[in-house]
Amino acid sequence: MTPSEGQTAGYRIAWRTSGIRAGAHKGRMAGSGGLLRANVPLVQQPDPRRIAIRESLRDPAEQVLVRQTQQLSAVPVYVLIDVSASMGFAGRCRKVSIACDLAEALSVAAHRAGDAFGLVAFDNQVREQFIVRRTRSRPLVSAMLQDLRNFTPERPGIAGLAEAAGLLSGEKKLVILISDFLWDVNEAEAALLALSRHDIVPIEIEDSSQLDDLPDWGLFSLVDLETRKRRLVAMRPALKKRWIGQRSKRRDGMRELFGRLGRDMFSIKDRIAWDRFETYLMYEGG
Repeated sequence: MTPSEGQTAGYRIAWRTSGIRAGAHKGRMAGSGGLLRANVPLVQQPDPRRIAIRESLRDPAEQVLVRQTQQLSAVPVYVLIDVSASMGFAGRCRKVSIACDLAEALSVAAHRAGDAFGLVAFDNQVREQFIVRRTRSRPLVSAMLQDLRNFTPERPGIAGLAEAAGLLSGEKKLVILISDFLWDVNEAEAALLALSRHDIVPIEIEDSSQLDDLPDWGLFSLVDLETRKRRLVAMRPALKKRWIGQRSKRRDGMRELFGRLGRDMFSIKDRIAWDRFETYLMYEGG
């Protein structure tokens, strides 16, 4: 199923949002959300409709207590999409299209939850034509994603991530970061520092034909998408094994980095397993 057929991806946050707009998440404010926050003296909250009779009878200070409920609040949701050159690889999947499918499903979920939604694409800088600041307009998001689906990544680098973080100033946000994460770990750590105050959800997109499907033997002319350098390679089992080992080492480094930020990295290979993805968002979110 694709987002155009009604696919959504519900999410959950483990922290309390400071948003003042009513929504679907636990907030810091008292209100009429229906979730018990505390029992407080009537003089503190003069609302006799919420008198807690049993708690009042048990109170050693003999105060009349009332139930104070917690407001369910909205949270800003942003999707950051890496459109650097390596995301332009297309084999068994098209990475940018998968990223757009994920963003579309998340925008549907945000709309249903009453959350504002934003989107930023970046490579070595923020792509100004692919910025949607927090909005509740689904047609606006869908139109932008349609344009992004037709975009071919060409520029190397992820310096734009730090610039994107500057657009997300203010209250804590749920930030879904989508990339193939073929990043230098040290460069990534510096870039992610600017986002560390937010709840970062890392989603990795991998195309199996990029490395796993390469034959063990052969002579190939390969192009580094980031540097645009072409190289003639005599593939052999030992070389392929070394490349796979290097990729695993880099992935482990990224997983460790995101683990320190509070989230495990979710990996998508070739196609989206929507049930797994939603389970990750709902139950493994910190």
